Amino acid sequence: MDIQALNLFVRSMEMGNITAAGAELGLVPSVASQKLAKLEKSLGMRLLHRTTRQVTLTEGGALFLPHASRIIAAVDEAYFTTVKSQETPKRVLRISAPGSFARVCLMPAVTRFLRSHPNLKIDLVLSDEVQNLTEIGIDVAIRIAALKDSTHVARKLGNDTRIPCASPAYREQKGEPGEPEDLSRHDCITLGEENRWHFAGNARNPFSIINGSFRVNCGEAARIAAVEGLGIASISLWNARASLKRGDLVEVLSSFALEQSRAVWAIYPSSRQISSKARAFVDFLSQEFVDGF
Repeated sequence: MDIQALNLFVRSMEMGNITAAGAELGLVPSVASQKLAKLEKSLGMRLLHRTTRQVTLTEGGALFLPHASRIIAAVDEAYFTTVKSQETPKRVLRISAPGSFARVCLMPAVTRFLRSHPNLKIDLVLSDEVQNLTEIGIDVAIRIAALKDSTHVARKLGNDTRIPCASPAYREQKGEPGEPEDLSRHDCITLGEENRWHFAGNARNPFSIINGSFRVNCGEAARIAAVEGLGIASISLWNARASLKRGDLVEVLSSFALEQSRAVWAIYPSSRQISSKARAFVDFLSQEFVDGF
């Protein structure tokens, strides 16, 4: 059976497009279509419904897809674990990560990992959105969240320690909250859908309502907004560290610790066999971040 045709079939479903999948494998559209047609003929059944915009699985294709994925994963693992020559075609590891975390923490680790694994090629997709990993063909996703999605296999890389910060200019103009309850009278930069912060050990009023004139879904933008004096923001320590060192930000409410409900996770699609290259990358990250971020 043509392994490249199997890979083309799997990637066509992950990318939703035969032409794009073929281009990734170095195939022109006509050759990609021919390979899929030969695969279907050898199996004696149609695998895909094709339209000009997308491809969808037939009933037989849906049954065959997990078997094809396992074959490709096994071949991929064989290349990764046994072939050492740099002349060998590179295997692709597709990673997704939040943009700010990738720039600050992940890129140095990715650089060192690539240098020690010359037979790998990494495609890094930067996104702060929660994505369907199977649909976009991601092997490993880095997420910073309170993990709730049971459809994925997850490995914790470390805690996402967050601290309330503000600029010296904001503190001079608006003052500094003395205790969490004072936050209701301050401008707070809200991240995502949050509307309250939980302070550990503050039994009298553990939840502090927050509000302000600026809401954003990106931690790096929240940090920049705080530096510009728009208010107090709850910022990941790895994101705030450089600004704190320069004096662009100062920690507020340092006597009260924010409840840390989020962590940094490496996520695998549970429907996919975890390949050696993905496992090796996550093992490498675990060692890189053993002392935190």
